[in-house]
Amino acid sequence: MDSSFSMDKARIHYQTREYIQIFEKGLASPAHGPLPPGLFGYREDGAAAFNPIVYEKTEDGLVRRKSIEEAKKLLAEAGYPGGRDAKTGEPLVLNLDFQAAASPSTKAVLDWYQKQFAKIGIQLDIRGTDYNRFQDKVISGNHQLFLWGWLADYPDAENFLFLLYGPNAKSKTGGSGENASNYQNPKYDELFSRMRYMDEGPDKAEAINELIKIVQEDAPWTFGYFPTSSAAFHQWVHNGKPTQVVRNHIQYLRLDPETRVKAIKEWNKPIYWPLLVFVLLSALVIIPAVALHRKRERMTARTTEEDVK
Repeated sequence: MDSSFSMDKARIHYQTREYIQIFEKGLASPAHGPLPPGLFGYREDGAAAFNPIVYEKTEDGLVRRKSIEEAKKLLAEAGYPGGRDAKTGEPLVLNLDFQAAASPSTKAVLDWYQKQFAKIGIQLDIRGTDYNRFQDKVISGNHQLFLWGWLADYPDAENFLFLLYGPNAKSKTGGSGENASNYQNPKYDELFSRMRYMDEGPDKAEAINELIKIVQEDAPWTFGYFPTSSAAFHQWVHNGKPTQVVRNHIQYLRLDPETRVKAIKEWNKPIYWPLLVFVLLSALVIIPAVALHRKRERMTARTTEEDVK
């Protein structure tokens, strides 16, 4: 999930699908909110699966991102028509604090970001620093746009939604909180405080749905993407389930050594015909060579006997 900004009603969202295809090799899905699929509270017919602020549904039921023209319209309503201040005419310049120094390996993605903002007339300046300096900026609040991800500690909606809980604001807690965007909304905070202690059921599901709607409207983040986990396992490996949450899953794997030994024997059955071919070819080379060698020896011996006479 990538943190970004909102400016009144002008939501500036980069083309997530294009990013996924280019930089993630297609192994991710666009996020419509902070809650990933598979967790309690995520419903295909709920807010977690559809963000009406950024996307729209076509007549045939397909979901598509709203047009660039819609973004330009919202930007103009915010006071920046064409990416310029309506009062001063000055261009709108935004700073992206990147958590690594600019390098050839990051140039492609940073250039891509700048091109996306340029589509609506916004100039994006990259401020690349080492990770320690980047953390200092976030803790002190000396940052504007930035990208950061989150790897959940446990599979529960609370472990994602607490990233936007006001009392967890990173700049106000000296860095101990995980609300890096310093987002605060009294309605969200009050509802989250109740939701976090609810048992799974209809009430908690509805509270999660409402929390997602609030942050979709306020847009403290641009909801980037959820990475896809994939893996290939041999047939004798059980419980191999790729996940973005559990990274120490090796201890949960179960092996079937009998199946492994049987499969290895089947895969490694000896094939003898190449050896026979090799022996035949060797014979075709060696036998004529030996015969030629003996012939030369006999010729040398006769020549010596004649010289003696």
